[in-house]
Amino acid sequence: MIPRSSDRLRDLPVNAIQAGIPYLDTSLDRIEVSFESRSFDHAIQQKRLAVRDGRTAQPTPSLQREGFQIAVAPSAVVRDRRAELIQENSRPREDLAPVNAAYMDELVPLIERLSAAREVFAQYDTITVRFSERARERSWMSTAAFAHIDFQRADVERIFRQTLELTGRSVRPFSRFVVFQTWRVITAPPQDRPLALCDARTITSEELVDMDFHGPKGSRNELVRSLASRHGARHEWYFFPDMTPDELLVFKGFDSAAAGGAWTPLHTAFDHPDAERAEPRGSIECRFFALYD
Repeated sequence: MIPRSSDRLRDLPVNAIQAGIPYLDTSLDRIEVSFESRSFDHAIQQKRLAVRDGRTAQPTPSLQREGFQIAVAPSAVVRDRRAELIQENSRPREDLAPVNAAYMDELVPLIERLSAAREVFAQYDTITVRFSERARERSWMSTAAFAHIDFQRADVERIFRQTLELTGRSVRPFSRFVVFQTWRVITAPPQDRPLALCDARTITSEELVDMDFHGPKGSRNELVRSLASRHGARHEWYFFPDMTPDELLVFKGFDSAAAGGAWTPLHTAFDHPDAERAEPRGSIECRFFALYD
């Protein structure tokens, strides 16, 4: 485990580090983001905050309460086909690579168990591989620049319809659907830019602002309507130090049964205080739809 920074705040909670969490600047009420540009300095406001160790927190964070949890989930695809995963996802793509399908198929039973849903299936071609700036390996997507939620309700519904159309899948009527997102490191611990997640119960809709993500022209993700977040005084952040490729973070990306705008944890990458002594991060993520009667 990375040692704590020696300049930590005296009033830090037990088993927490002090780190800079990047938020959208409070002067902004919307933001446009392009996959081709990483020029966000004008839009970011760093806040030095306590980031709790999710491994030792009591109670342990859960999908039902904070909106996220960690699970043991070894992947034969990551173990045996890591180079293929990176190669197939180093650029934007519209089709479903066989290695991507194999990886997502591995995770369906876990999401079924954690969600207790009637039916679970992956978003079509949803895999993203990312590397931190210090890594020698590269992908078309870098680590997240500031606290955000990946999509608004209208885009969740659009992506759901697209997945059904592209896969030829039909579903029975349902009363509720949830998007579960998964995140796994594909490099050794400790990580220089871990993923931080904010307890969904501490977020209010007033802190969220519209964010338009502009993907490759002509693609299904040419425009994705997302949400960025300004700082909120009640926000409580967590991370899971020393994650290995045999572990998986699972968090809610959307819940149709939730009221208001804050129905999912915020998430962002952040620079660990001891990042210079850590491994450059590589990670892989994908999403699943869970349907309920």
